[in-house]
Amino acid sequence: MTIDCNAHIGYWPFRALKNAQPDEFVSLMDRCGVAQACVGVFQGLLYGDVRPANDWLAEACQRHPDRLIPQAIVNPSFPGWEQDLDEALQMGFTGVRLYPNYHCYELGDACAAELMAAAAEHSLLVGVHIRMYDERLHHPRCMVPALNVTQVAELVDGQPGVPVVLCNIKTAEITAVADTVKQAANLYVEISNLEGTGGVGKLIGQVGAGSILFGTHAPYQYMDAALLKMRESEISEEDAAAIFSLNAQRIMARRA
Repeated sequence: MTIDCNAHIGYWPFRALKNAQPDEFVSLMDRCGVAQACVGVFQGLLYGDVRPANDWLAEACQRHPDRLIPQAIVNPSFPGWEQDLDEALQMGFTGVRLYPNYHCYELGDACAAELMAAAAEHSLLVGVHIRMYDERLHHPRCMVPALNVTQVAELVDGQPGVPVVLCNIKTAEITAVADTVKQAANLYVEISNLEGTGGVGKLIGQVGAGSILFGTHAPYQYMDAALLKMRESEISEEDAAAIFSLNAQRIMARRA
């Protein structure tokens, strides 16, 4: 079984993407042998009020409830974000996604700590996106720097019971926070932005297989690319099973 812990559907603001609508994306999952995917919604990144984006995502995922696991965008720096979270919970969301670099706050800010406290109260998974795509390719009027990964420790220290997944994190950035990942039982990284050959095997050596999740960042990136990273790395069947699904299943079971 394969669970993709980092995918999106919807409308990417800067170019048309294939397989970004729910039916198309599930067909892509079928072709690649992915059983389930945790999905965010592209268009919410640039919304001031994120509720319409979450509404769209909830409705879209209802068409494939066994395949698509919706995760709500929450902007804790926006007035009334608590109501956005309450509405997401009412719609059945089991996780939230944070995009601090798009929503203009830092992981060490009080609003982020308040969001983490709410996540602890409701047993939510929290995804933190270090970037959405390579900074060299940004629209010249919409340059968004990557998140400073050294802030991650501040986010997880206060809420050790909240699973936090670092999404779209590059190899050098993982190296910078490897000690934090090893020490924090609730901190995970996904593999979509790993670089170099044998990257998954090297990552296991850095943080351990129990802290790694399978993620593709599809459909912005090719789903097959993440699968290739798993195939070309020399890792044990046990470690592969943990990364492909068992770690994600364990995290999700914590909410049950």
